[in-house]
Amino acid sequence: MASSPTSARLSPNASPRLIVLAETVLKAGETARASLRRRASGEMLAKAPRDYQTEIDVAVERIIVEELTKAFPDYAIQGEEAVGNRTAGPETPIIYIDPIDGTTNYAWGLPHFGITISIAEGNRQVVGVVYDAMQDELFSAEIGGGAYLNGERIRCADVGDIENVLIGAGLPIPGQVKAVAEDSYFEAIKRLMANTAGVRRLGSAALSIAYVACGRLDGFFEDGLSIHDFGASALMVEEAGGIVTRFSGATVDGAGDILAASRALHPWLREGFQIRT
Repeated sequence: MASSPTSARLSPNASPRLIVLAETVLKAGETARASLRRRASGEMLAKAPRDYQTEIDVAVERIIVEELTKAFPDYAIQGEEAVGNRTAGPETPIIYIDPIDGTTNYAWGLPHFGITISIAEGNRQVVGVVYDAMQDELFSAEIGGGAYLNGERIRCADVGDIENVLIGAGLPIPGQVKAVAEDSYFEAIKRLMANTAGVRRLGSAALSIAYVACGRLDGFFEDGLSIHDFGASALMVEEAGGIVTRFSGATVDGAGDILAASRALHPWLREGFQIRT
């Protein structure tokens, strides 16, 4: 049984490893929360067109790396900002870190971003946390142990009435969509606009997928994502009774396109990406 004060915000059966991730992400969230403001263009690094980095991305990742290096000295680390990346043997667990998922929101001072950490073993995400520092919402999941939000068990919504579902979707920058033709992607979005209660583009894939896990969204899709973005929250959706696949329905085995939804809605969303003859 967990004994850390943080354990009250997790599963009652949270492992020591999950507790460490939670404590770390809460600590890192303090820095991110205190530093939120609109940044001038000269304060941001453009890693690629419309792909930004702020000094807080680096600072938050450094905090996480320092804490997890102490806790898991033998684990491999893959952080989005490569602050302390290191490799290890093929059987070694890998820690994935996205210090600010939603950097564009963060750089413009919008208070919606997620800090996410997950651990993979044998190419399978086994434990993860996503923290909304502005709302103080800690999402967590452990394989076989369910998904939780601030200590309360969460589950995907079971709504199959298409007119009464709310869907999250990424609005891609040029070149981001690769899994399907760009026209097909936008047709899928138009299909949502014509049939559902609405479409939301929130700016953080990690939080949007976590919202599917807790029923705030019924589904979400986006292309061009990394494991750092979706690893933890995809595990949450699966532990909350939902389904996470590629647009095609194939198993997710790396970076790329993600379709996360409740079991009631997933087949209908997947149909939106089928080739039309």
